Amino acid sequence: MYKQIILILILGWSALLAQDLMIAAGAGYKKPMMEIINNYKRAGHRVDAIFGNMGQISNQARESDIALLIGDKKFLEKKSRLKFQEYLLVGVGKVVLAYSKQVTLKNPYHLANSHIKKIAMPQPKKAIYGIAGQEFLDHTQQYKSIKEKLFVVATVPQVMSYVARSEVDVGIVNLTAALAFQHKIGGYIIVNQKDYTKIEIVAGVLKGRKSKACRDFLSYLQTPESKAVFRKYGL
Repeated sequence: MYKQIILILILGWSALLAQDLMIAAGAGYKKPMMEIINNYKRAGHRVDAIFGNMGQISNQARESDIALLIGDKKFLEKKSRLKFQEYLLVGVGKVVLAYSKQVTLKNPYHLANSHIKKIAMPQPKKAIYGIAGQEFLDHTQQYKSIKEKLFVVATVPQVMSYVARSEVDVGIVNLTAALAFQHKIGGYIIVNQKDYTKIEIVAGVLKGRKSKACRDFLSYLQTPESKAVFRKYGL
């Protein structure tokens, strides 16, 4: 009987140690994060993830045991209303102009050209790449000449869907999204990073939630294997 009690206690303690790590990330980073998570799971670790817009996952983090949020550092610091213990830089977001298979765009400063009829972008007041896109248009003095062509939607995935279906000619998005759709679009041009504020993509550790599982995953994000995945997806 004594041995059975000890065994139950050991199994219970092991189960606690093996609890899943819960992380959350912006929907635009689902592909690289899932590749990294699947590699991590194959090494015998346990981790679960949810994806959505940053407002949604920030709300969920307040109501759950999410330990890590992956997204734009400025949003996490200033708009998430969450308290973070530390940040790990995982990459730098890059703005691109993705164009449909119906047009050709060779210069990011030629959006006013007559063959470009419609340009989609995420909301410039809320979405990270909408804000950066507006900065690019203002800095390059193109906004006034193309504002009648602009079609504003909520998110980067929506912009990419319109470009892929050739319902718009050009979409202002991030490199990660353009790479994910590269076989469905005509191509993309990377915008000069001097034309918008630097976008740091980080893993933010929520205050008081840096467990051993969290520390182990943070370490894995810094391995050559994980860094190669981030680079592959344009970060």
